[in-house]
Amino acid sequence: MDVGVQGEAENSGATFSYNTAVIGGHLRENQIYIHISESKNLEGCSPLRPELILIPKLVVNSAGLSAPSLAKRFDGIKSSFIPASYYARGCYFSLTNISTSPFKHLIYPIPEDGGLGVHVTLDLDGRVKFGPDVEWIDGIDDTSSFLNKFDYSVSAKRVESFYPEIRKYYPNLVDGSLEAGYAGLRPKLSGPGQAPVDFVIQGEDIHEVPGLVNLFGIESPGLTSCMAIAEHIASKYS
Repeated sequence: MDVGVQGEAENSGATFSYNTAVIGGHLRENQIYIHISESKNLEGCSPLRPELILIPKLVVNSAGLSAPSLAKRFDGIKSSFIPASYYARGCYFSLTNISTSPFKHLIYPIPEDGGLGVHVTLDLDGRVKFGPDVEWIDGIDDTSSFLNKFDYSVSAKRVESFYPEIRKYYPNLVDGSLEAGYAGLRPKLSGPGQAPVDFVIQGEDIHEVPGLVNLFGIESPGLTSCMAIAEHIASKYS
């Protein structure tokens, strides 16, 4: 986190707790209790046991990839309100060996199953990147999810599928001009072959658990929408 942003938040009354994880919660007399543990103590620990219990007025489950698995560990929320979760890894490759960018704006091809297609993005310095693709992966266990032990590696072999996709709108792409960039994982609420599902902002009016707001499937453009989502939650639930 940016030090300036952290300082501004703390000056406004925020408190940050690093290297800790919310591992679940329970309800008692319509009050939610949050179970906390140090991250280092979760390795090899089964079942997960809380080291600290907090009693908040409002909990926003914005755990991203881990939001569904965390919601399942809130004793008192009906499983029918927790959507199935899917994970799609997306890799980016950068364009190299050029002095001038062949693009002046973003280019989006026809969307593919699970994504927007391998499109063109431009860094602030004009560097050209292509991606992301869609690689469906299986979910992992809760503890690994809490510790963010997802695989963010970029397989060099995936570049083979990038060239034909990019050449649909950039036929002059030269072999060997792409290098591995980075990868990210998208928390999705629909799987392969299923119709796309939008964000889910789920409060007490839906799941009937006082003081809990679940954010499910906040994938791209979730970062772009984060301030609007926060304002919506603050105005509706706080």
